[in-house]
Amino acid sequence: MMKILNILIVWRGKEFLQKIRSKKPHIYFNYSLYYFEVKCKIEKNIDEKRLNIGVKNCSTRKSVVFLTNSAIIRNEKNEKFKFSTPFNNNDIFGCGLVYPPTNKLNEEFPYVFFTQNGKQIGKGILLMENSESYKPHIGLKCCSVEANFGKDLESFEYDITKHLTLKEFC
Repeated sequence: MMKILNILIVWRGKEFLQKIRSKKPHIYFNYSLYYFEVKCKIEKNIDEKRLNIGVKNCSTRKSVVFLTNSAIIRNEKNEKFKFSTPFNNNDIFGCGLVYPPTNKLNEEFPYVFFTQNGKQIGKGILLMENSESYKPHIGLKCCSVEANFGKDLESFEYDITKHLTLKEFC
């Protein structure tokens, strides 16, 4: 089971960027989990709806995203992995970014995972390139979202306290 530092580290503006971009990491023996969720509400034409959720690398401008309308996860190399998860009104999608302990940085890579309605979708996506500066990324068309970054201890649909470090990746 993964141990989460300080209960939860949330993404919020500069605080998130400062924590992720740290040039001199401290020696930690725990994994760090960064996670957020969005609840989607379809506003107009259901055929034109689009919601993309993921993380974007501030250095390379590449992203790892879950394209919900086509149920595809796309990695930084633009490789696509198809899943059979339908996108419905009021679905809750999540994106997690997991960093290994600093004492394992030479052995393990950070990874991204996605959730829908509290359940993990597929395998994790390894981040092989410069992985120090990621920020949340959401793209919308014909829908609106309510974002949950864990503010005020609001609970997530996905139980992050039970997240296990992934061993299988796309």
